[in-house]
Amino acid sequence: MKTLLGVVLTCMAARATTIYIDSDSLTTTNNSGYPTVDLTGSMPPNPEWAPAIPGSDWISYGPTGDHDDPGYFSPPNGTMVTFTAEFILTGAITGATLDVLADDSTSVILNGHTLVAVDTIKGSRCASRPIGCLKSTEGVFTFAQLAPYLVDGTNTLSFGVVQVDGSSFGLDFAGSVNDGATPEPSTVALIGAGLVGLARFRRK
Repeated sequence: MKTLLGVVLTCMAARATTIYIDSDSLTTTNNSGYPTVDLTGSMPPNPEWAPAIPGSDWISYGPTGDHDDPGYFSPPNGTMVTFTAEFILTGAITGATLDVLADDSTSVILNGHTLVAVDTIKGSRCASRPIGCLKSTEGVFTFAQLAPYLVDGTNTLSFGVVQVDGSSFGLDFAGSVNDGATPEPSTVALIGAGLVGLARFRRK
């Protein structure tokens, strides 16, 4: 009986699920009244910005990136557009990261909690300190910073992108969260078989 129990418990291995979060026209909404667009291809980002974070695209609410784009426009100073992404977590949260770039700058708000406020001091191209549009002003958030505000269920990540004193306007973010544990399908079958075996063993 002990041997059979050991087999059942050993088989209860599980795998964590990784949820990827990134700026994308399909998954990020905004409150400007215009659809979110990817600044890529025929509507490119500003070439002076840092390259998009791997797995993401620079986004905006129109062709606000590259001055050479025929449809380019520059939002007036003081413009603020909120971009929002939602994701669902299940079970224990075991890891998380988030990287953010913006022009001129952005706040980062997770489930109503402000992780960082807009930097209103402009540097040579965008914000002079994190969060700006250059690699040197990229916002990097660790699990320790994110964990207190992540919840089991629906999570809302918001970015208040602001035009301080400039021309181009955009947002770029990417991250991931490891949540819960989902039993492997083969594990569920083995557990079921083990429990049936236990029942028969007890009857004997």
